[in-house]
Amino acid sequence: MGRIGINNTYWGTDFTASVDEYERRISRAAGLGFELVSFSQDVPLALSRSEQQRLLSRAEQENVKLNYLGGLGPDQDICSDSAEVRRNGVEHLRRLVRKLAEMQEGAELAGALTGVIRDSLRGREKQRCWEHCVRSMKEAIKEAEDCGVIVSVEVLNRFEHFLLNTCDEALRFVDEVGSPNLKILLDTYHMNIEEDSLGQAIIKAGDRLGLLHVAESNRRPPGNGHIPWDEVIGALKQIDYQGDTVLEPIIVPGGVIGNVFAVWRDLTGGLSLDEAARRGLEFYKARLGSA
Repeated sequence: MGRIGINNTYWGTDFTASVDEYERRISRAAGLGFELVSFSQDVPLALSRSEQQRLLSRAEQENVKLNYLGGLGPDQDICSDSAEVRRNGVEHLRRLVRKLAEMQEGAELAGALTGVIRDSLRGREKQRCWEHCVRSMKEAIKEAEDCGVIVSVEVLNRFEHFLLNTCDEALRFVDEVGSPNLKILLDTYHMNIEEDSLGQAIIKAGDRLGLLHVAESNRRPPGNGHIPWDEVIGALKQIDYQGDTVLEPIIVPGGVIGNVFAVWRDLTGGLSLDEAARRGLEFYKARLGSA
């Protein structure tokens, strides 16, 4: 098993923050026992080299690994019927991969990279969108191969996107793209909605599982819902999962994040954010140790 981390947005209501705040979050995560922090694509794309170096230096001081989450805007949709929009998306992914490779060796990119989050078919045919997406990803992933960046496409629930809702669909997608640098990101929150069996989905993913996100059935930290953790961890051990795991609870209403992910009530359970995260990490580690 690799490192266990947390998404930096856990401590905010927007996807971005100041560099000073990013540094504080790295130290905050390390102080709670996390070994990895996930940041959005704005870090490689929007920050200066000196600002990026500040984050990398703080992470090194705290012995924390950084990985990165990407996404596509409406004018970058690689599922689109518009060739121009698809080209924009491919170039966005290529540029993002190049920036990550320039920023740090062995960089990893994951996330909702197959379409615009919260998008629906809007009268389009899924198969046509699928074909657009596969062709676009085949173009974009060449940059990752050249730069040595591993890309993991996230499997999302039906309310957040239409293309990859199950591990079976993700496996088909990865097979059709056909790149050793393309892997799968599974998330227990999404899996709880879509998969018949969380454990069997993980076993099917096998060595193509590039990253795992964990959160409860209600998107609270582990230990506050009904995810079958023993089944999940048993499956991870069965496939000898050596990748990283990222806690991705979303529990604070309001702001951009609360609105995008439909958090309409306080899910902290009366705890501080730090205490809720600490308990979630301890719960997950205890399950790992007992499985």
